[in-house]
Amino acid sequence: MRDSGRTPAPAGTTRPSERRMEIAFTAFRELHEHRWGAYAYVHTGDAEAAAHITEAAFDRLCAQWPHALRQPSADSYAWSLLKEHVAGWLARHRRGTALPTAALLCAAHAPEPERGRRFRLLESRMALYAAIARLPERQCDALVLNLVIGYTVAQVADLLGVERAAARSLIGHAKRKVVAAVSAVSALEVPLEAQHPGRGK
Repeated sequence: MRDSGRTPAPAGTTRPSERRMEIAFTAFRELHEHRWGAYAYVHTGDAEAAAHITEAAFDRLCAQWPHALRQPSADSYAWSLLKEHVAGWLARHRRGTALPTAALLCAAHAPEPERGRRFRLLESRMALYAAIARLPERQCDALVLNLVIGYTVAQVADLLGVERAAARSLIGHAKRKVVAAVSAVSALEVPLEAQHPGRGK
């Protein structure tokens, strides 16, 4: 047999390419884990379920990480896995999104002194989150990621697999629909843009 000239990696060692993938996955998880958990929580309203969903999604992503890196957008591919896990949990428990009430619960767990300010804001904005939940799926995701979770427009674009201009458009259309919906119900006191100055720019 012809010698390939390659030296097999010793048993129990990791090839450099595998090590690089491990490092990339760890960095990706550290960047997104908290926000993935927040997304799962606002849709389930259950902290324990959100933790399990997030862990399961990352376990699946880890197993598929080499495949994810070959996709046009690894961020978008990973995000689709999380959404599948959230949707699966909601279907199994025969629930709709808990966004209208989970947003208020998030305020209760916010650190001081942020907690008081955020709680007062969200407590008077239940209709706002209910309106967000009624948006078309892509607009709802874009606005939740940007307004509720805190991703930048660029990050939202990466997660949704769209150009930044498209992400900005989704967020803008969603904001306008939400303001119109809430105003039609109870005359929104403060415009959405004024509540979060600079967000999404």
